[in-house]
Amino acid sequence: MKLIRIVLIIYIAMIDFINGTDLHAQSFQLVRVERIMGFPSDEPGIGKGVSACFAGVVGDMLIMAGGCNFPDKPAAEGGPKRYYQGIYAAQITSEKQLNWELIGQLPAPCAYGVSIPLDDGLLCIGGNDTNESFADVFKIILKEGKAAVKLYPELPVPMDNFTGARCGNRVIVSNGLQIFELDLSFPERGWKALPPLTTKKLGQPVGVFVNGKFCQWGGCTPKTDTELTSLCISGQSLEQPLKELLPPQTDAGEDIYLGGSAAINLTDDAFIAIGGVNKDVFLDAVNHPKPGYMTHPVEWYRFNPYICVYQKGAWNIAGNEQIAARAGATLARHHQDIYIIGGELKPGVRTPDIYRLTFKQ
Repeated sequence: MKLIRIVLIIYIAMIDFINGTDLHAQSFQLVRVERIMGFPSDEPGIGKGVSACFAGVVGDMLIMAGGCNFPDKPAAEGGPKRYYQGIYAAQITSEKQLNWELIGQLPAPCAYGVSIPLDDGLLCIGGNDTNESFADVFKIILKEGKAAVKLYPELPVPMDNFTGARCGNRVIVSNGLQIFELDLSFPERGWKALPPLTTKKLGQPVGVFVNGKFCQWGGCTPKTDTELTSLCISGQSLEQPLKELLPPQTDAGEDIYLGGSAAINLTDDAFIAIGGVNKDVFLDAVNHPKPGYMTHPVEWYRFNPYICVYQKGAWNIAGNEQIAARAGATLARHHQDIYIIGGELKPGVRTPDIYRLTFKQ
């Protein structure tokens, strides 16, 4: 028996060596959570925090632009939503402080778009304001401490509350039903339509590339006069659209809905997804609205506190942190540090809190 055990240990070690992998050594772990002080304040009201802003890292600068909130009167009392136009930048250091500077303006106030870091700027796609959805695409470039905007070909249709990701020179955006690709090597060719992943438009899915393949999870269909809202809990891949990709699960085996969450790659084959709404509370509220829904305390809405890591085709829960329990946040990556920016703690209530999450293998 002892000899058999030794042989098995040697065999497993050889398999790991041959494959060049060690599953335990290469799994991403959350090793540190830090609150980072500082939030933009140059526009009246923005200091209360925003949801759905553009954000990303360019070099060692953290860029943030746009977003929306309810600064004057709570949403529960019918307060108007305000959209922001400022472009802000802060130098990334090892300190727990970001010193934000207003460096420019978006073409228009905007939120609920997609932002994708490029080597020389931040690509901003779509979004909306109070009155309309946008097809605009532009890159924020830093020049001598100020922001310049370079226009790119517009989307074929206006899009908001959608998702997008980049792999090399490929940028793909998606709401499930409408999917478009832009080749950054030849942007003048414009956006190319790709086959849909779903039969209906999804609101607030998350999308990433995994080993060069575009995948998305989450999102919900719109409620109509004849159909209730439904949730898309499993994932889909453009490479194998008919094969469902499993969602993350809690320790109790319950599926985690990633609608309203935020996702970003750690490596080509690994990404994290953070936060989002609770599927049961959200679905009941949309399909069977009740008076006073917006007035409950934060805990009642049970936003997802899970920090989910997808790697090697499988999910694991890297953390269960209350600071992750927010919807509509934006993530930005600087090496192995992930900045979680803004979002809402409950419907209509934003947060200005920024956290830095450090992951290691």
